[in-house]
Parts: sequence; C-alpha cells; structure tokens
Amino acid sequence: MKITFSNLGAIKKTTLDLRPMTVIIGPNNSNKTYIAYSIYGLWQNLKSHYRGNTELAPIAELFTKKSNTEFVASLENLEFVDKLLADIDRYINSRVWMFLHEINEYFQDTSLKIFSQTAFALELTKENLLDTIKNLKKTDYDATSSQGNLPTIYSTLSITDTIISIKTSEEVTQTNRIWLSSILLGNFAENLINTLFNNPLLFPAERNSFVITYKMLNTRRFRILRENQRRFFYEGHKEREIDLMREQGDIRYPQPIEDFLDFLTDVEFVKKDNNSKERIRFNGLADKIEEKIQEKNRTNFKLTKLGGKEIKVNVKKGLNIDLYNASSSIKQLTPLLLYLRYRAQENDLLIIDEPEMNLHPESQAKLLEVLGMLVNAGVNVLLTTHSPYFMSHLNNLISGDMTDEKIREKQAKSLYLEDARAFLSPDDVSAYEMKKDRLGNQTLHNLYDEEYGIRWDTLSDVSADIQQKFFEIYEKGEKTSNGQEE
Repeated sequence: MKITFSNLGAIKKTTLDLRPMTVIIGPNNSNKTYIAYSIYGLWQNLKSHYRGNTELAPIAELFTKKSNTEFVASLENLEFVDKLLADIDRYINSRVWMFLHEINEYFQDTSLKIFSQTAFALELTKENLLDTIKNLKKTDYDATSSQGNLPTIYSTLSITDTIISIKTSEEVTQTNRIWLSSILLGNFAENLINTLFNNPLLFPAERNSFVITYKMLNTRRFRILRENQRRFFYEGHKEREIDLMREQGDIRYPQPIEDFLDFLTDVEFVKKDNNSKERIRFNGLADKIEEKIQEKNRTNFKLTKLGGKEIKVNVKKGLNIDLYNASSSIKQLTPLLLYLRYRAQENDLLIIDEPEMNLHPESQAKLLEVLGMLVNAGVNVLLTTHSPYFMSHLNNLISGDMTDEKIREKQAKSLYLEDARAFLSPDDVSAYEMKKDRLGNQTLHNLYDEEYGIRWDTLSDVSADIQQKFFEIYEKGEKTSNGQEE
C-alpha cells in the first residue's frame, strides 16, 4: 500500500510503499520519526471504525441468483470490485480527515502551525484489495432478518478464491436479499478494513527510559489529573488557572508515547497462553532473542510479595535482578520480548524507532533476522534506523532462494542464527533512505535495485570520508615533521 506525505515537517512531498517489512534509514532530523508516527496515527484512526453505509446497496445489487437460497458475486467482476474499492476509499478519506484534525495529539505541536498544511493520501489498489479478500476466505459472516410475521431468516456470507457467496435459510424477496447482502457486506468490509489496517503498536526511541519508569509515571500522571479535576470542579473554571496550567505544560505525552505506556501497563494483566500455535510460534522468537542476543538472560514478569508484577531479568539460576540494573541492550529489547510473549498476533503492524539502539553490530544483524522471522509469521514491521548494518544485512535476507526450501536451508548456514525462516521475499520488502532533494526538502529515496538488491553503499559515504580524513591528517603530519609547512 502506498502512502503519500505532503508538508510533513521538512518533507514537501514523498511516497512510501508500505510492505510486510519496511525499513527507512537516514540522518538525524530527517523526519523519519514523523513518518513513523504518522503511519501509526493513520492506522489507529482507520481500524475498527467502519460501520457500513448506504453505498453498499448498489454493491449488493450486483449479486446474481444461483438458486432460490443462494446468490453470488464474482471477484473477477470489475464492476463489483470497483464499487467495493470506491466504498472503502470513501471510508479511508473520511478517517484521514479525522486524523488530520487530531494530528497535534500525536506530535504535541503547541504552536499549532507545524502540521497545519500536512496532508496524507493512501493508495489502495485492486491487487491490495483482492489479496486481502483471499486471506479472509476462511471467515464466514452471519446476519438475520425478520420479515413481518414470517420466521427469522438466517444468512451467511462466505468467500472462495473467486466467489463471494450468500446463502439464506429460506427464499427471500429481492428487497430483503439486497438488505441482507448490505448487512453481510458491511460486516465483511469491516473485517477487510481491520485486516488492511492492522493493529498498530509503536516502540518509541525513548523506550529504554519508559520501560523502567512506566509505573511511576502512570501513578504521578493519574494523581495530577485527579487533583486538577477536583479543583476545577469545586472552584469553577478560572481563566488565570487555565493559562497557568498551559504555561506549566501538558502532563500528557504525544499519543504514541501514551499508547506505549498503556501497552506496558496492560500487558501485565494479559494471561500468558503457552499452548496455542500462535503463542508457541511467537514465544519461540522471544526465546531466540534471549538465547542468541541476551546471552541466555531471561526477561519476564515476576510476582511481587503484595500480588503485583515486576519486570525481572533472570541472569542465572536463582538470581533475578531488577530491570534497572540490567544492561541497556536488555532494557531496549524488553518491550519486544513482552510483545512477543503476550500480545503478538498475525497481521499486526509493529513500528520500531531505532531498533539498533545499544546493540553491538552483530546483535543488530541477529535482531534483524528475528524480525525477518516475525514478518514470515504474519506480523508487518516498519523500522526507522541509523544503522548501515541493518541495510547491509537486509540485502542478505532477500538473497535467499525462496523457490527451493533445500537450497534455502543450506544458505541459512551463513546467517548468524542459521534459521531459514529469516529469509524474506524481495516482494515483501521496501527500503528507503531519507535524503534532501535539490531544493533542500527531505524525501524518501528507494534503495532497491532489481539487479543488485538493496543498494546501501550510498550510506557508506561517512566511512569513506572518515578514512580520507585520516590520510589528510597523516599527510599533513608528515609534512610538518619534515619541516615542510604549507
């Protein structure tokens, strides 16, 4: 799915092709985080708000009668797909408009000027739509209708590779057939949208600090809010007090940070399930991080004496230390481990700002391999990074033979984790560099080359420049020592 960003910070206009694995690299202050926060905000606004509308009736009319109790629509019928796509596009545009009206909550721009001209455009293609529909074909949708004094009519919508079928418990009139179809299409479209705009979760660059202070922050913020609410309720609104509070600053963080703090709080109350296939798969990835990156140090919740939970790190048998005393690399990986053990689901959108923080280059490569496995397990991943190691190794991960499992297993022996599940199809990956255009505006530069792969070599300019400086310094030192001043 392509997203165009306009007037977003120093970005005049640029487009990103969001794929199962999307990586953006660039220097500081190049607006990578603006893009990450914007995508998070858009996805938050797009999921779970669709409720169907009158535009579905014309789509329902396109179903043809197969029998007295079954009518069908072909996914090869261009008119049907076009009308369904148009309805979803209308919904997307309405939610984008809503997000633009609350965008300052995501960035906390007190000037209210930085994002006043910002705009977003999402391009949902027929291919995106049809691929998503095929992923939903195992789901059935039910509806009921009461026709006056007649018995209740039950109807079900189901999907095959090329057909959407609606079956009713008994024959219905043309009017009721269209009405039932509209209800079922509404349920189906809602699930379709929730699949397209999957559950987003953002790990901010500040996660190291928040993961060890989130309980204290939540308690303090709640107390301040409660005291202010009581004071305003009993004393009434006074303009001077309101202005004073504004000058003291908002006690809320930008919305993605607030949501991250909520994630850390809420995940404590999630009942751990080690038996489902989905949990076993994601728990296995968490185990791999602890085994191969954290040197067998295990991170998890432990019960306190008073019945609460605290994040502890098991460093050896019988010794659990506080997260505060753990290494910075363990702190930064903790949210990912909690996500994998307690929340991860297929079709999520996981956004990580600077995943390489506090990690040795080899550990960065290992983490990228785990994230490749996460993508192949059905989770969409968006990374913003400064690390050339990520881009270099990402090129390795798209070089596996995706057509021959035996060859891929042999190739996996050259990976750090020696796991073939880390290999990614090039079609599932997009990689960009944030750089300035000739007018000084930040723009996304696509790093993918069909013949070479990901051409990350443009990012090694700093290394070459540093090496050149060494020769210059050495050469000038040699001239000085020989008495040859310039």
